[in-house]
Amino acid sequence: MARTRWWSKTRGVPAEVYTSWAAALRAQPGRQVRILAWATTPAGFAIASPSALSYGNESGWFHLGWHEIERGGWDEQSGRLTWARYGGDQGELSLTEPGRLPEVFRERVAASIVLEKFVPILNGRSVLISGRRDLADGDPQITWNSTLQRGLTWQTEGVQAATAEAIDQVRTEYDMG
Repeated sequence: MARTRWWSKTRGVPAEVYTSWAAALRAQPGRQVRILAWATTPAGFAIASPSALSYGNESGWFHLGWHEIERGGWDEQSGRLTWARYGGDQGELSLTEPGRLPEVFRERVAASIVLEKFVPILNGRSVLISGRRDLADGDPQITWNSTLQRGLTWQTEGVQAATAEAIDQVRTEYDMG
């Protein structure tokens, strides 16, 4: 497998991989086809672009917007990049050669956060309200999300209503700011 120079548009990713990745990413409106970092995985590659984490190979790619990731990180010991999406879906990638991907992952997720605020809702427990923006959108709408603090569940009486009220409160404060 011939490698290209890191400063080329393929940033060292094999040309056939770059071509299939770029075509798949271009199919998503607004996604910038530019490699910030990449890593190898047992099944192919993981590529960080300005607005998405992509993983796969010439047979197919999955793209995940940075704003969709609630939390995640890199575990150097296990060699795994893990994440949780809003709504509960989780994902992970084993990175055989991580390169700068873990660092870029952390930076891009943080770049999508417009605002985060803990709001007390029940018995001293809080909910984290976060405003996120899609980094592919030039004039992004803010998506408001909530993450419950440990000890709270959606089934606890009053939590859903209190969380909805907290989101409205934070959204109003943000719009007035």
